[in-house]
Amino acid sequence: MQEAPGAGGSDRGQRVALGVLMALLCALVAWMAAPLLVGLALGTVMGFTAQPFEARLVARLGERRRLGAAVTTLLGGLIMGGGGAVVFWIVARELVAAVQLVQRNWPAIALSPRTARLLDAFGLPHDVVTARLRDELGRLANLAAQVAGLLVQASAGVLLTIVVSLWTMYYVLVDWSGIARHLERLLPLDPAHTRALVAEFRDVGRRAFVGTVASAVIQGTLAGIGFMICGVPQPITWAALMSVLTFIPVIGTLLVWVPAAIWLLTTGHLARALMLTAWSLIVVMASNDYVIRPRLVGRGNDAHPLLMLVALIGGISVFGIAGVIVGPVIMSLFVASARIYERDR
Repeated sequence: MQEAPGAGGSDRGQRVALGVLMALLCALVAWMAAPLLVGLALGTVMGFTAQPFEARLVARLGERRRLGAAVTTLLGGLIMGGGGAVVFWIVARELVAAVQLVQRNWPAIALSPRTARLLDAFGLPHDVVTARLRDELGRLANLAAQVAGLLVQASAGVLLTIVVSLWTMYYVLVDWSGIARHLERLLPLDPAHTRALVAEFRDVGRRAFVGTVASAVIQGTLAGIGFMICGVPQPITWAALMSVLTFIPVIGTLLVWVPAAIWLLTTGHLARALMLTAWSLIVVMASNDYVIRPRLVGRGNDAHPLLMLVALIGGISVFGIAGVIVGPVIMSLFVASARIYERDR
């Protein structure tokens, strides 16, 4: 039987129209999902991270996958929600208390002979510097109160993010193998290439999540130990704040331990200030970057360091805090795609 004239062109036109429609709908779905990006990204990588545990749990439960995924998600929610609540509560409550402590001790610090000698050594007028710092301290107290209020106001958004993350985590654990098969059929790529990209996405997301979260907790703990040893007031508060600010690359940790070292210096504890500086540079920062984090993340991600720096900083600029995970994942997918293309060429 001969094909009707124009039938082939009609089929091609229908396929093109269907492809355009799918592209438009994908763009609309991405636009609607943009406000939930943090929760979706966090839930996805949490699902990747929990897959080995969930697989062992399902084996013990007699291959009841949905029950295993539900139990794993519940445990993940308890850990994430409980840890986040503790951090928010500590920072919101203790930040104002720390500023009040500075205000109470400020007259003794500002009027001490050691401070006067230090200002004289730099040729700075004692009275002018004291008045200026007193004004700035008042602004700092107001800022601390505003930050505490913002933390409370942000609780609704954080709760929504947690809910979206847990739903995403559950369905990633339940349906990920089916999602991967659908991608193999839908994407206009060789199935082997699609499987390679999916595996890269899963592995990089897992490594980025584990490395980022675990190193943040470890850095905060090590910093808290250093603060307690050196006698910094409110060490738990600053340790919790350090854990949060480690998500900001390069300068995050500096925003915590540098003011603490300056505090020790101005109160006349030069040895403690030097000890805290050495502890922060060597134990908290260097050991994390060169020992702890590489062991947590592993050696699987061999993208160029410059590309990963661009992915981290650029990811945070584009996606916000989610860019800590989303940026490296996108860059790793780009590198994997480039290698596949190079191999085919």
